[in-house]
Order: sequence, then structure tokens, then C-alpha cells
Amino acid sequence: MESAARSLADWLRGWPDGRLARLLVARPDLAVPVPPDVGVLAARAAVRLSVLRALEQLDAFVLALLDGLVLVSADSAGTPLSALLDLVGGSATPEQVGAGVERLQDLALVWGDPSALHVVGPVRDVIAPAAAGLGRPMSTLLARLRVKDVAPVAQALGVDGVVGVVELFGDPGRLTALVASAGNAERRVLEALAAGSPLGQVKDARRPTTPDSADSPVRWLLAHGLLVAIDDDTVELPREVGLVVRGERALGALQPSPPELDAQPAKGLNAAAAHGAAEAVAKVEALLELWATAPPSVLRAGGVGVRDLKKAAKELDVDEAHVALLAEVAAAAGLLDQTPGVEPEWVPTTAYDSWLASPPEARWTTLASAWLGMARLPALAGERDDRDKVLAPLGPELERPTVPVERRRVLEVLAAVKPGSAATPESVTARLVWSAPRRGGRLRDLVHRWTLTEAEALGLTGRGGLSGSARALLAGDEREAGRLLADHLPDPLDHVLVQPDLTVVAPGPLERTLAQELALTADVESTGGATVYRVSETSVRRALDAGRSASDLHELFRTRSRTPVPQSLTYLVDDVARRHGRMRVGVASTYVRCDDETLLSEVLAAKRASPLRLRRLAPTVLVSTSPLDQVLELLRSAGYAPAAEAPDGALLLARPEARRTALRQRPHRHSEAAMTEEHAALSVTALRAGDLAARAARRAPVTTTRSTTADTLAFLQSAARERRQVWLGYVDAQGRATSRVVEPRGVEGGFVSAWDHLRQEDRTFALHRVTGVADVEEGQDPSHG
Repeated sequence: MESAARSLADWLRGWPDGRLARLLVARPDLAVPVPPDVGVLAARAAVRLSVLRALEQLDAFVLALLDGLVLVSADSAGTPLSALLDLVGGSATPEQVGAGVERLQDLALVWGDPSALHVVGPVRDVIAPAAAGLGRPMSTLLARLRVKDVAPVAQALGVDGVVGVVELFGDPGRLTALVASAGNAERRVLEALAAGSPLGQVKDARRPTTPDSADSPVRWLLAHGLLVAIDDDTVELPREVGLVVRGERALGALQPSPPELDAQPAKGLNAAAAHGAAEAVAKVEALLELWATAPPSVLRAGGVGVRDLKKAAKELDVDEAHVALLAEVAAAAGLLDQTPGVEPEWVPTTAYDSWLASPPEARWTTLASAWLGMARLPALAGERDDRDKVLAPLGPELERPTVPVERRRVLEVLAAVKPGSAATPESVTARLVWSAPRRGGRLRDLVHRWTLTEAEALGLTGRGGLSGSARALLAGDEREAGRLLADHLPDPLDHVLVQPDLTVVAPGPLERTLAQELALTADVESTGGATVYRVSETSVRRALDAGRSASDLHELFRTRSRTPVPQSLTYLVDDVARRHGRMRVGVASTYVRCDDETLLSEVLAAKRASPLRLRRLAPTVLVSTSPLDQVLELLRSAGYAPAAEAPDGALLLARPEARRTALRQRPHRHSEAAMTEEHAALSVTALRAGDLAARAARRAPVTTTRSTTADTLAFLQSAARERRQVWLGYVDAQGRATSRVVEPRGVEGGFVSAWDHLRQEDRTFALHRVTGVADVEEGQDPSHG
């Protein structure tokens, strides 16, 4: 059937259902919405935007074959496969060329049998201007020049005007002889332009030149038409000349197979990835805990400000780019969102508490899955847009719909390497570029590099190789991914090592309760394989402000430390606790009270407390117009240990409120991979039924709207008795006119019950809404066209 096809639509109609379904899966935009028949499908396949999307799926070799077909084919005549094979020469085997052409046919970019291959019109329009990296045809270049500009070239070549020049360049024998007459220097210029860009820069390119006045290789080539000036400073190598210079490598350096990945065994790959995964989970928790108590404001244009980003980076001991990544992944996982209202802030969502209660491996799979599917580029944060505006993390400018596909492509290349081995980034990039040269835009190479960096930071890769848990995640098995990760995660520790210099070493991940108590009592000094905390007067006072007593802190270090608690730590805790709360600060505006009159006199006289403008109301009471938190901060910086007091005189505990917000409803975004095989199969069924209905409608109907209802009734009753398929014109309750192929089952009470081939279900039609009926051609099966 393919050999008899007169158009793309005819050719597609001859495809089996399975091949049509694969086309819709590969090019899902063709089926949104489902076309009414194959003719409409073919029309959509020839739309320029859809063609551009399809071209992005082609690898470098298949693109080169498409270039070749465009080069050797005429506008209307079909091109035999043998012509393409001649152009390819020995750069690829006939089997490789045949497989590449079949790939083009499967995407409906080329149609017809091997004796007459046709390139779809918009494909030719996209490819032709720079096919195979060659320049434009001589006829196109000369069409832009004046006759008097072409005359010197025609005279030098001994031909008659523009027509003679075009005919000479269209004759391979004469053109080959002309190229052979060039000297070595001129030949080197031609070879350089044929191998790379066909455009070259030269001063005064349009200056008239004759063979006698040519004072350089470029001028000689211009005088003989082997180069054409297209503006004052640019020359172009005509396509015909490029093909002659390339010789047997007319399509350039073809690479039928993908570049090899430079992979080496990576010892400890999974362990390194597990460490990165645990670190990522801990950092996300630390970030969200920080923003639960001190949430950053949402910028007017959306996102997080630079100041809040730097503050978080300092607290987490990472760079700002890492904070941007963590925040974006947390938001994508539904753990972080902005509060409603006129002054929104970024706070954890209610889902964060459930995430915290999950085991570490489940927390990681949530984050990793969110990163894999999020249509955002965290690495763009901090860059500037076209208006020189800084792009903010969590802002709308970081949205990139194609990123999930690119991210998955990078991981799939890593997955092609033997488990336990790692490929070099350069070889991964080379494979990705070969597999889709037209995909990715100007950020293509950056996205590949950023994906590798982010995968390492989130624990999907270790030592450059894809971990076993990431391989399972890529295959869609989150349960198996969590199990594999759990095998490499260390058990949480219930102890620390207290050192004489007031540092506390956590040799691994700690139990959650211990980690929380330690974070309250000490400050993180360094992270890595082990986390080092430092206990100070400030950190001890922080724990006391939160309601811990000196005995609580002694008990914490005594029961949790595997090393003896140094005496210096005991003295520090007791000293801070002894002084803590002797002085109380409350709201008057603000008052300061203390039973020790001498201490209050000292505070009143202290120069560092002068900004508070304290005055004495009683021997044991001072007042200030400054806010309570400001009085507390200044007195503590002056070396005192005041405690906040509630209105009833009780100690006011410094327990920051942990904020939460409900996750907002997010807009649905269309996915490139939305077409499933099942959906595609249903769409093909509808296409076949639509084709059948269209063919039946083109035939002269037995009954039309001008016929009587009795005639229509008699026709449908006859079709029901004989189990015939009929074409049915119908107007629904909304006034929409449709046509479909049905198989009447019965006619009763003014209604027709029939099997609808368009919907693939039994339906009932009101007889008074039927606009026409006709017999379908005998022997036509709506399921197979």
C-alpha cells in the first residue's frame, strides 16, 4: 500500500494500528486533541512547530541522513534510497542508512517506499538553509545580486550571464574541473569553509575583482565564483562547491553509532551516594527548621531575597547555590510553600511533619523524585535575565518546562554504564549532544553539567556514577530505591564524644531527639564525615531560655557522651545557670528588675547600656522605652545574663513558634510524555472510525435531511436486521453536528440503539436528531481502515 500512496495522509492510512500508536507516543502533540481522521493527523504532522519538536528527537546520524535526503531530492519528485546511499558512500552501511530512514518514516518526517522517498514540506524548509552544514545553492546566492555584479564572474568563467553560471555550477564535471584549477592556498580556503561554517569574513568583500587583479586566495575564489560575497564583509561557499570539495564525505564526518562512554570502576560508589543522600536530607530538614521559626518574606516578584539566602547559607554552612537547590527541591516535594495574605512568607507545609516522621530512605525518595520531575532550574538562581535583573530562587523565572526530560536523559546515559562504574562528564556530554543535537537550546551544555552536579549533591550519584537506588528510582520503583539506599545508610547514633576543649563530636547521623537537644545546646562548628559542635555561654543560655535546667544539661552530656564529661563543661553550665535569670526583663514599656541592688546600679552606670536610657523607679526596678527583645539583646551583649519575664512573673521561655502553611493548589502543566500506549491505542481507534465515517459521508447518502423520517426509520431498521454498518449524521443536544459509523442494534420508541465505532461503546441516538444515513462500503473494517 505504501508504494501507491500519493500523499502523507494516504501513506499513514496504510500503516498498521501499532505503528500509528507509536507515532502518537513519539509525537504526542499530534493527538491533542484527538484528530477526527488521518487526514487531519497528516496535516498536524506537517505543522512547522510540531516538525521542530520532532527534529529534537533525532540523533546526529539520522539528522545527517535527513540533510542528505534534502540535498538529493527535488521539490516534488520522490528520491530513491539508492541516491542517499551514493551520497553517504562508505561512511555508513546500507543497514545503518536503512534503519535511519525508517526512524524518519516512523516520525512522519519522511514518507514513501524506498523507491520514492518524500521529505515533508516544512521539514525541507527547516533543513534546507543549512543542510549538512553547507552553504546555499548558487542559484539562491546569485538571485540576491545585481546582473552587473555577476557579469565579471561570468566573463572569467567564459559563460553567458547568471544562467550560464548556474548551469556551470549544476554540472558536476565542469565544476570539479574549476575547483581543480585552484592553487594550494585557494584549496586550503575551500577545505576550511567546507569542513566548518560556509561563511567567512573578508574586508571589502563586494569590491569588483577579476582573475588578473586578484591579490589573495580569497580574491581569486571570488573572481571565479567559488565564493560569493553576501555583504561588505562576508563571503559564502556555494553548496555545489562544498559538495565537490568534500568528495566522498559529502555529509561530513558521519557517526552512525553513539560515542563511547569513558567509564572506569568507582570503588565505594553506592556508599558515597548514600552519604550524599543522608547529607541532603539533613540539610533540607535544617533549612525548613530554620524557616519554620524565621521565615523569609516572599519577594514582590516571587522568590527568596539575597539577604535571606545568604543567612540560610551561613546557618547551613553551604554556599548560596546549594541553598537554592535545597529550597527548590523542598518546594517541588510539597514541603515548602508561601503563606496566604498580603505579606506572604516561605514556611514549611503541613506535609513537612509527615515527611519528618518517615524513615531517612523514604525522605530521600520523596526529595529525589521531586527533583527528577520538577520543571525548574535551581542553578539559574543568582544569574541575570535579559533586563539585568537577578533571578531569585523559588521565583517564576526559573521555570523551564523541558528540564525534566533533559534531566532524565542525563541519568539514562549514566544508567547505560555498568553498575559500579562512573563515566567522565566529558563523555556523558558528548553522548547527550550526539543523541539530540537540536535539543536544549543555548543552555543545553549547562543543563547537562548542572544536572550532574545536582545529582551528586542529592545523592543520586556517588564518585560520578549512578547509584543502585537512583537506577531503581529511574525505573519508577521508589520502594526498591528506598530499600537499596537503606542498605548503605548507617544506623542513627545515640551517643556523642565530648572533648576537653568544649567541642562535641557526632561521628555520624544522630537520633532525631539527640540531634534536636544538641542543636539547642551547642552550635555547629564544622560538618563532613563527622559533625563538630561547640558548647559556649551563648548556646547554654539558649538552652536555659528554652526551659532546660542545669541538671537537664548535665544529664544530657552524662548519658549521651561516650567520653568522660570534662570539668570545664560542668563549670560552664553551672556558671551560666547561676547567673541566668537573676535579672528579669518584662514589658512596661520594658522593665528590668533584680533583687541585687548593686547589680542594677552597675547596669545603670554601664556605658554599653546607655542606648536603653534606663531610669530607676525603685531600688530593684529599672524601666526603658526600648522594646523587650532589644533590651535583652543589648544587656546580653554587655555581659549580663537577663531572662525574659511573663506578665505573671513567670520565666518566659524562648520557644520560637514553628510555622506551617497549607500547600497551595498548583496549576497543571502539560507534560511532553503525557501520551501513554493505552491512550495512543484509543486515539488510533478513533482515527480509524473517523476515517471510515469521512469516506462514508463522501458517498451519496441513501437518506438525507430532505427525506422523510419514515424513510430514515425504515433504512435503520433494515440495517439493524442485517447487522450492517452505516454512516450516521447526527446533531447533539448542544447543536453540534457530527458524523460517525455505527452498527444499529435496534430501533424502538423514536430511538436507535447502536454500537458507535467512534466512541467504541453502545449508544442511543434520538431519531429526530438524525440528519442523514448511508451505507458504508462493504468490506471496510473501522478498526483497520
